[in-house]
Amino acid sequence: MIRSRKHRFAIWIFMGGSVAAILYSLKQILGMEAFHWMINQNEYKTMMAETAVLFAAFCLSGLLIPGNRRKLGATIIITSIFLWAHQVFVPVVVAGGYLFGILGMGHLIRVKLFRLPQKDGIAVDFLTGVSAVVSLFCLLSALGFGSIPWLKGFAVAGWILFALFGRSVFKSERVENRVAFTNSELVLLAFILTMVCMQAGRLNIAVDYDSLWYGVRSQYILNNGHGIYENLGTIGIVYTYSKGFEVLTLPLADLPSYSFVTAVNLWLSVGVLYLGYHLGRFNLKRGQAVFLTALLSGTPGIMNMAVAAKSDMITLLFQAILFSCFLSYLKKGTSSYRYLVYGVAAYLISLTFKPTALIFSTAVFGMGCLYILVKLLIPKLGKEKGNISSIFVLLSAAAALLGIWGRTIKLTGLPVTSVFSAFFVKLGFHLKYPFRINHIPNCNAGLSMKERVLGFIKRLYSFFFSPIGPEMDHVILAWGGYLLFFLLILWITAQIWGKHVDKGEKKHVSDFLGFVYVPFLIVNLIGFAMLSQVDGNYFMLLYLLTTICVLKTAAQVPGAVVWNSARGAGAFILIFSVFLTAMTNWSWSVGYTPVSFHHKGYYNHIEETRKKMEEKGNNRIWELVASNPQTRMIAIGSHPEVLSFPCNVQSYDDITGVWGNVKLVKKMDYFVDFMEYAKTDFVYVQASYIMEKNRSYTLVRDLIEDGKLVPVCYENGNLLAKVDLKGRYSHISQQALTEFKQCYRKKETKQTKE
Repeated sequence: MIRSRKHRFAIWIFMGGSVAAILYSLKQILGMEAFHWMINQNEYKTMMAETAVLFAAFCLSGLLIPGNRRKLGATIIITSIFLWAHQVFVPVVVAGGYLFGILGMGHLIRVKLFRLPQKDGIAVDFLTGVSAVVSLFCLLSALGFGSIPWLKGFAVAGWILFALFGRSVFKSERVENRVAFTNSELVLLAFILTMVCMQAGRLNIAVDYDSLWYGVRSQYILNNGHGIYENLGTIGIVYTYSKGFEVLTLPLADLPSYSFVTAVNLWLSVGVLYLGYHLGRFNLKRGQAVFLTALLSGTPGIMNMAVAAKSDMITLLFQAILFSCFLSYLKKGTSSYRYLVYGVAAYLISLTFKPTALIFSTAVFGMGCLYILVKLLIPKLGKEKGNISSIFVLLSAAAALLGIWGRTIKLTGLPVTSVFSAFFVKLGFHLKYPFRINHIPNCNAGLSMKERVLGFIKRLYSFFFSPIGPEMDHVILAWGGYLLFFLLILWITAQIWGKHVDKGEKKHVSDFLGFVYVPFLIVNLIGFAMLSQVDGNYFMLLYLLTTICVLKTAAQVPGAVVWNSARGAGAFILIFSVFLTAMTNWSWSVGYTPVSFHHKGYYNHIEETRKKMEEKGNNRIWELVASNPQTRMIAIGSHPEVLSFPCNVQSYDDITGVWGNVKLVKKMDYFVDFMEYAKTDFVYVQASYIMEKNRSYTLVRDLIEDGKLVPVCYENGNLLAKVDLKGRYSHISQQALTEFKQCYRKKETKQTKE
């Protein structure tokens, strides 16, 4: 029973505010021309109808079929039919098998070899496996056995070894499915499965710009036959990012479908949801933790990264493992320090995946260590007990970090590039040619304090309610602000109502959450205010930690009124999330991969790309560069379209764009020096892409005239020219220039058309 007028008012504000915010956001989103067009497409309507049928099938199988094993069997059958219909069954199975093998190897190493407790769980097994595999792949590259076929062989051998000796991996998990699920839990589980399948259904057609740029090209831009430490001559900053995820997925990188790699992220998203549930169980009942997981599964800011070949999802997974290890240490009353060792290992391995982990992982790790050091370790110094063998997990993660950062140092002179290059240069590192120093962007530079505050409030409003406009273009594609607003007003409601005081082990857990979360929130707000471009997926860890902290607070409120209200308003949030997730993804693709039952079980992206290139008049050029995958080429054309040639190709935009070094094309001699550094074999110029007033046109013209570029073939206006650094001006080069002017099809201007 609601106890007072103040409490009734708080509940009405919470419920009304949640629904009003959703309706307002929905109106703003539908006002966008792109979304208005999208919802009227047959592909979108078919997608929504199919999603509703899928959800109903999961619900009915869960509610009507007796026994958890039979429910699981029905779920597998339904999911398999859906995956096959959308041509992604084989990639999901292969990627799942590969990750399961890594998990098994981690279990074999940790439990069988080093005799660490099996009860520590599969998250720690996966941490051990990933650290060991990345370290091994780096070592093999250093020893000269780092080609993809060699890595595949070691991966298969490891899987066989696990199959023979490590099949007890899942016995470490507490079997909660012996207790029957309630109907509400089954419906929420059906929702979670549906949201995962929604991402799987468009896995083939949602390959985004960044994934095409660098995520699915590892066999050419990371390991082109000689391991990961070869300098392939690429300059774009994405080629020198921390490449832990790409190294981990190298055995899948040369398969005919991009979905073999992106399916890894789909499985990792399931791991993130599992970790979200696991973290929730430190303070919540099972049904409450399932509700928490459902909220996460409906957040595009998290789940839309499941169909990108980027490292955001695996970074979030290991950040969650880091958090879980620290909480496990607190829960067990400092009876074992091995959880701290696991936590440090998770922190180190997270740094191998994404440059920004240096900020977000360090913020959580640093505050967590400070809390544990002051509250627990110093008062009980010398009384800790644990298993010294856990140090191996830490050493393996450290070796992986050394291997990945070592590659970046070898190429650039810095351990981490991106916006951190200026920071490391100040620390004494020296940036190598041809890279340039990048600085952390600050959109507030030159603004008054009043302008900064007003700009921050406007940006925050847009992020919460209306991610519309140029500044929010990368937010709406992976939005989580609507979840944060829901959690904000839920937290305010819980504070008005009142809460329990934790005691014993839960007090340490609650204090730890608050101690870590508040500074982490401040770090996120500073980044949110400063960054010139805000991406919704920058805040994936914030979504996860905020959901855990706020739902914990709501669950502690005496009685069930606040929690039941949260579930009631949460139902609107979940419905809205289905609508929003179906409309958004990083490639702006509409609907699912078209339904088909007559195929090989996967979508052949390589063949599709080849056909598109042929349609644009590149058949002969494709065959020439495909004859040797180690061919190095600079492509002047539409980025990232021209990067789809089957060789080591970088685009003109890679060189001259914001993450390259435009000085390299200021003079012809500078560009010749760069081609010598990069050991460039060919230059490709796309038809109808440049015109005479472009710098790229004059550069190509001058290089041909000077004999440094020798045209190999013209095909439908496209040019492929061989690089000859020893070439000189001659009558032959003059003839080549005349031929270029006649045969290359320049971009037409309005005046030309008239």
